[in-house]
Amino acid sequence: MEIRITKPEKGNKFYTRKASGGYSACIKGKPTDACDVLSNCVGYACGRFNEIIGEMKYPGLNCDAEDFIERAKSKGLEISDVPTLGGIMVWQKGDTLGSSDGAGHVAIVEKIDSTNQIYTSESNYGGEA
Repeated sequence: MEIRITKPEKGNKFYTRKASGGYSACIKGKPTDACDVLSNCVGYACGRFNEIIGEMKYPGLNCDAEDFIERAKSKGLEISDVPTLGGIMVWQKGDTLGSSDGAGHVAIVEKIDSTNQIYTSESNYGGEA
């Protein structure tokens, strides 16, 4: 796996909504640019996870970050309590499946140096993509 250290290039369909000619079923991020799901942690993580696989095999990873584990399980993805290369890390905020107490956060594990040091790529709603 080649780690991503730069913003996805303009026109990358993994980070662009279906309504804009891409593969993603995620919500439009804010702010947007040529890749309209980037400023959204779920849109980025869904795009990057599928980009690593090489096809949009899991377009349905388009939920609130705190619900990501349940959505992943429903798609048959393996869940682990330790970081895995290319995996999606999930930070829960409040109760799972209770979006009234926060949305949580997700990121992609790009590199593992040791049990104490990993590198992630990520984005966030309302932030710089």
